[in-house]
Parts: sequence; C-alpha cells; structure tokens
Amino acid sequence: MDTPYAMQGTYLTSSKQYAICQQHIKSFFTALLLLSILFLQFCATNESLVRSLSNDITTTGFLNDDCYQCTVTAKPDAGVEGLVAGRESAHINLIQSMETQCYAELFAAAKQLNPSAFGDSSMQSCITQQLKPYVDKRILIATYFNEDYSETAVIRIYENGLKKKLASLRCQ
Repeated sequence: MDTPYAMQGTYLTSSKQYAICQQHIKSFFTALLLLSILFLQFCATNESLVRSLSNDITTTGFLNDDCYQCTVTAKPDAGVEGLVAGRESAHINLIQSMETQCYAELFAAAKQLNPSAFGDSSMQSCITQQLKPYVDKRILIATYFNEDYSETAVIRIYENGLKKKLASLRCQ
C-alpha cells in the first residue's frame, strides 16, 4: 500500500506526508519573504538615510532635513615649498577658516530658504548670532589633501528639523 518516497535522503511513507512537507516549505518561504519586506521597511527611515549618506563627502548643502554638510578647502600660504610644509600650512589655514566658512555656508543656505528675512547687510550679524548654536554643533567627518597641497574638511551639522529652523530665522 504505502510505498516509500525519497526526498533529499529522507524517506516518506506516503504521498500525504510529502504534501505536508511541501506545504511547510511554502509556508517557510512565505514567512521569510514577509520578514524581508518588514526589514526593508524598517530600514527605509530617516536614520538609514543618514547612514547611507555617511560616505558622501562631496555634497555641500542639506543631506536631509536634519543634516547640513559644509566642505571647506584651504590652500597653503604662498611661497611655501615642499610637500610637508605645504600640507602643514594648508592644515593651519583650514583650522583657522573652518568656523568662518561654516557660518558663511549656513548663512547662504538660510538666505536661500528664506530670502525675505534677509533685508540688508545689517541683518547679517543678527542672523549670524542665531546660527551660532548650530555651528557650535559641527562635527568633523573627514579631512583629505588634494593634489595642489590644499586640504579639505567635510563638516556636518546635525539638528532635528534644521532645515525648517533655518527657514524660520528672523531679525527685527
């Protein structure tokens, strides 16, 4: 009556058991597919966007609504010769100009987001004071030297709702 069936080295005693085994395999793959979809949805959050952009060191501007990236490049002083001396000079110039350049880039970004808030040049010091808490939170992500002995720093400013906050800056 019952004849044994071979399936990957396991002997089944009936076609009924074979059908049950097939059903379990289908259920397993269906569950695996659903878990994969859930995992992908979980990964598609704002946090994963920040992680996916962690290797992006070429973009200047907003990486997302919570992160602004500045790229600052400084050249060595004129007359400096040699690789080591050129790099040292560029590094000193970079350290001295990082904060100023971040202010300038963030100011330009805020002005682009809300041009009407920036009436005349007297507003610049008021806006710059409002940018201070953000610039103080800057994080140095990477530095690298260029072929012309200049050095570039990649700096990020993280703040929840940074883009909206910069768009809402006002001076009286």
